[in-house]
Order: sequence, then structure tokens, then C-alpha cells
Amino acid sequence: MQALDAVTTLIKIVEAAEQDLMKPKHHAGGIMMVSLLETIELLSAKLCILQAFLEEELNIEYETIMRQYCDLEDEVVRIYDEYEIRSKLGPIYSKANKCEHLLVTLRVIVRKIEEVEELMLKIKKETDLDPDDEVWDTYQSALEPENEVIVGFHTEIETIVNRLCYLHFMRSVFTILRNSNIHKFRKYVENPVLKLQVIPLVGEGGIGKTTLAKRVYGHSTTIASFHIRAWVVLTQFPNLKEILIGLLRCISPITSEIYTLDHAQIAEQLCTSLMGKKYLIFLDDIWTTAAWDAMKGHFPENFNGSRILVTTRFKEVSEYLSTNPYQVKYQSVENLWELLSRKVFRQSRVQPVDNGDMRSKLRIANRIVYRCSGLPLGVVVIAGLLAATKESLQIWRDVEESLDGVENENRISKILSLSYNYLPPHLKPCFHYFGVFPEDNVIPVKRLINLWVAERFLMPHKNMSLEEVAESYLHDLINRNLVRINELSIDGKVKSCNIHDRVHEVCVREAINGNTLCITNDNHAPKASHWLSCQTSHWPITQASYVNCRPDEIHSILWFGKDVYRSKCRLVYPCLKLLRVLDLSFVKWSRGMPGEITYLVHLRYLSLSTIGSLYELQFLKLKNLLTLIVTSWMEKCPLQLPCDILGLPQLRHLHVDKRCSQYLPCLVKKDLQTLYWLKVANSDEKPNFRMVPNLMELGIYIEGQLAPSHLGSLVYLHLLEKLKLSTKP
Repeated sequence: MQALDAVTTLIKIVEAAEQDLMKPKHHAGGIMMVSLLETIELLSAKLCILQAFLEEELNIEYETIMRQYCDLEDEVVRIYDEYEIRSKLGPIYSKANKCEHLLVTLRVIVRKIEEVEELMLKIKKETDLDPDDEVWDTYQSALEPENEVIVGFHTEIETIVNRLCYLHFMRSVFTILRNSNIHKFRKYVENPVLKLQVIPLVGEGGIGKTTLAKRVYGHSTTIASFHIRAWVVLTQFPNLKEILIGLLRCISPITSEIYTLDHAQIAEQLCTSLMGKKYLIFLDDIWTTAAWDAMKGHFPENFNGSRILVTTRFKEVSEYLSTNPYQVKYQSVENLWELLSRKVFRQSRVQPVDNGDMRSKLRIANRIVYRCSGLPLGVVVIAGLLAATKESLQIWRDVEESLDGVENENRISKILSLSYNYLPPHLKPCFHYFGVFPEDNVIPVKRLINLWVAERFLMPHKNMSLEEVAESYLHDLINRNLVRINELSIDGKVKSCNIHDRVHEVCVREAINGNTLCITNDNHAPKASHWLSCQTSHWPITQASYVNCRPDEIHSILWFGKDVYRSKCRLVYPCLKLLRVLDLSFVKWSRGMPGEITYLVHLRYLSLSTIGSLYELQFLKLKNLLTLIVTSWMEKCPLQLPCDILGLPQLRHLHVDKRCSQYLPCLVKKDLQTLYWLKVANSDEKPNFRMVPNLMELGIYIEGQLAPSHLGSLVYLHLLEKLKLSTKP
């Protein structure tokens, strides 16, 4: 309680100081006064964060923190009293000298508070640790935040945040200046620092630009500084409409119907959302100046300190965007050694050891770090490989020798190739499959796992379901630092993931070299391969495209093109008759689907987005189907589906619209794990959930009022992890 009281008192003192400094007697402080107010607000923000932390942790005794806070409180009171004394002395001290003295002292206080923050987090981590837990098990380490590279970035984060948020603290100053008629307000409105500015972070691939930008974007000062923050990842060939929709999605909820609008309408919505607001836009990974030229006109000039944060690996692009780009620095050997030590040896500093093999590994690891040329991505990936091969000193030696003499510009490519070459055979197809997805794509894990199951990548395990085997494969790739966690679900599982664009290059290259993958876009014509990744706005699936293709060559078609609208057309050709995966969820079908699709009897995964009636589509012919996803792309046009889909004999996962809700099957379906949505009405018989005993996820769409006992058999779903309930409006 004493630590909390000390912080609360400090906040009151700082707020009093801020109010006093905003009085007319201090108006002549100029830029120094602006810096002083900025530092005071930063100090206030940090104190509020620590206050909230302490309120949550009252059961923990922070004796060391308490002592430090008492010192801090005395220090703040002292310098504030001193400032008051100097103010009363009048002409003896210049206004600038008094401001400068207080500014320097307060910045020291801020640094001390940051040290206290680190101490609090350390104590909390130690307090929360259960000595009986196996902290460093494979699964846990896969989910740790340290999979994000942050070592050595703390100073850069603060530098960029200060540059980004400088004007957050000036609004009150400008109000004072305007009201007291010291200067014309127009002069300040036209001040360059108030104008919309672009801040590019530039550096080679793997240096940590995105990681640094993410930390800046999510920094507490940044969050407090802007009314609106929006973030979108670009690709080498960006789709402007998708970029605008991605930014809008960050600002306010959107529906699928936004895709029916043209580019100008979406741009107008975005501009309206940003007008008059202080906003931060983060554009991750710009490749060309043309991409910026296409976007820049959609960000309004509000003269309020709005900012656009950009990452790029190209110096000429950064200099085109700004006269003062920020060059992301290479990491020191010391920082990279700490990073590798955390990931391989599970400690930031490895203590001397007597074990001969361990000493050899430490020497090898030290030399490997030196050869990574300051690139965090290289260290992270190589650390994943070393951690996975801890038992083999020979592999460590081979890795060291492989990096010897490699030129700096080829270092990352060599490291990634090494990590790929040492992948176990059962993981290589799963790794290749990430190349099917577009670069920088955020991949829902459940979708990825269901695709892996459909593609038959997994080796059965007697005590695990196929989905659990797939999850273990994914965790292995995460532990090897080839796959990154994007988001965790509320129960701590990986909800979505992605891969670095340099890693994506390896996936694509290896899959194409093995004649497994073909990516069709506006620059590449289709050719026969096991997996067709369609990333174009043009429909490439025609008989003419694959006239000479053998029926066993094409296993999967996944569509990632946007704004593709199709009416009924012929989809089934001889070359597709052994198709396993057909994912057309991004294609907007306007009149159901071709009936011939039910001839694809080998399909194991089918995803469609359409409107209209599918009553005539005989889904029950698809007896090998494991995953079925059928949704409407327009809310105003409901989808009509037969209600017997759960009769599919091998079905494991079903997703349909609420208005297409299904009824429980008459026979027991032990394989069914996911069911969205199940229709339940008071007029119907009580659902018997014994028919689907292994359900893990269930969505129930309720029509009318239900008796309390109507859903009583839910108690038999012992494996249920997620339950959603929705009622008919």
C-alpha cells in the first residue's frame, strides 16, 4: 500500500506542476516550455501505468520499489520547490535557464522510473513462477513473447516514439498562445511540425524493422498520442483497394459488403474517418515509390501532428518519402549473443561450465553470432536450429563451417537455407505449404491445420487426433523460429500465425523447385503443379490453361485474388478430377455453384462464398469431405442450403451461415469436431448431443424462447472448448 500511496502522491505533484506551468506567467518559455510540458506528460503517463500495475498487485510486497519511490517523491518535491523559488527570484535567472534546469532533472526522474518499471516486471515474473512448473517445455517456449526480437531495440523505440509523438503535448501550449495573443495562431498552424509527416524506417530485410515499428505502434505513449491508429501490411505488388479496406478495418467495424464498393467510395470512407482526427498510419513494407504515390492522396492534412510510419528495405524509397528517414541500426554482437542465449540456453548470460561439449557449443555459438552480421533475423533462425539440434555437436560444427566465408549480402539466405535443410522430412511439406499463402498473409491456425489434414501431410499417432498432430508440427516450426505467432486465443493457444517475408521466399523457392507449387498472378501464367495458388483478379482455372495436364498433377486450388465475381460457369475438367482441396472463399459467386462440383468426389476440403440457393447441390456425393465451409458474401442475400449436410460420413468441421443452420444427425458422428451453426427451436425436439460426442466447438442459433431444460444434453459434450449462442432477431 505504501508504494501505491507514493505513486498516487507523485501523480498529484506532477499534475500540479503541469497546471502551474500552463499559467500565463510561463507563456514566454517557447520551445523549451514545449519540451518541458512534453516531459511532464510523459512522466505523468508512466506514473499512471505504474499506479494501475500496483493496484492489481497489492498482495505483493515491493520493499525495494517502495524505497525507490520514496526517493523519487522527495526528488520531485525538491525540484518543484526549487523551480518555484527560482521563479520568484525574477530577473536573476532567465526563463530559459529555469526551464532547462527543470527539464534536465525531470528527464532523470523519467529514467529512474523506467528502471523501477523493469524491477517491478522482474519481481512479478519471479513471484508468478511456480517452482513445480516445467517452464522451458517445448510448447511453452513456442508461445513466449520472446519469439519477437526485442533485444537491443529499447533506445531506438524511445527515439522513434519521441519523434512520432512530439506534438501530442503541444495542443495545450498552442491554446495558451492563441488565447493570450502572443502570436497569431495561423503561424503555428503553418508550422512544419504540425503538418502530416512520413517517418520511414529503412534497413535490409531481417534487421528488425517490423519488430521495431510494432513496438513503437503499441507503445503506451503512442497509444495516448493519437485518436486513431491503423496498420496494414503491403506486398511487393500491393492492391490499393485491399490496403484501404485494411486501414478502415482498424478504425471501425466493416462488413463483407464493403467489397461491393468501388475504390473511390472506399477512399472517401477512409478520408472521412480520418478527417479532423490526429491519426497514426503504419504502412509495413513499402517496396516502390509508385505504391506510395497511389496511397498518399487518401490521408487528409489535418494540421494536428498526424503521422505515417513506414518500413522499407530500400533507401531510395525512404528518401523519396522523407528528407529524414530513420536508419535501423545493426545489432551489436553483445545484443545478438544475449538473444541467442535466451533462445538456445534459456538464459541471457551463460555461466562458465565444466562440461567439455558445452564449452565447445558456447565457442561455436559465439562464432556463429559474429557471422550473423548484426541481423536479428539471422540469429533468431539459427538459434531455432541450434535449439532443435542440441544433442548433436557435429550439426553445430557443420552450421558454423557453412557460414564461414559467406558474404554479408547472402548471409540471411544462407542461414534460412541451412535451417530448411535440417528440417525433419515430416515438417518439410508443412513448411512448403506456407508458400501457398501470399506474402505477409496472416494465417488462421485452424484453417492451416484443416488444410494440412486434407493434404495428408500428417503421420497418425495412436494417442492424438490428426488436428493435435498438426498442432505439434506447427509448434515445432514456431520453436525453430521459422513461423511467428501473430495472435493468441483466450486459452493461450496460437490463434493465427505468419512468416517473415525472407522465410516466405524460401518456402516459395523450395516448393516451386520441387514442382509442388505454382503461383498464378498478373506476372506469372499458370502451369501444372500439385498446389495452385491463385493470386490474381483474372480467372485462370480454364480447360485451355491445363489442356495437357495429367489428372493426378493438380491436388489443390486455393484462391487469394480479390474482387472476383463469378456467375455460374464450368469448373470441373478432367485435369481436376482428383482434386483434394478447393478453397474459393475469396471468389464471390452470384448464383450458387456449378452442380458439377459434386463430381469432385476426392475433395477433402471445400470452401465457398456465394449467394442464392444450393438446394440442388448434392453435397452427400462428396463422401471424402473433412472440412466444409459455405458462407454468403452479402448479408442482404441469404444463402439456402440443404439441411442434411451432417450426413457426410467423414465430416470433421462444418461452417455455414446462421440462417443455414443444420439439425443434429440421426446417427452418431464421432469425427465431428466443429459445428457452426446448429439450429434449435422450441417447436423442435430437444437436441440430443450424444450424437456428436467429440464436438470441441459449437455454435447454436436459437429461434424463439427455449425451456430451461431444452439444451440439457450439452452436459454430454465432455470435450467442448468453445460454445457460441445467438438468437434470431
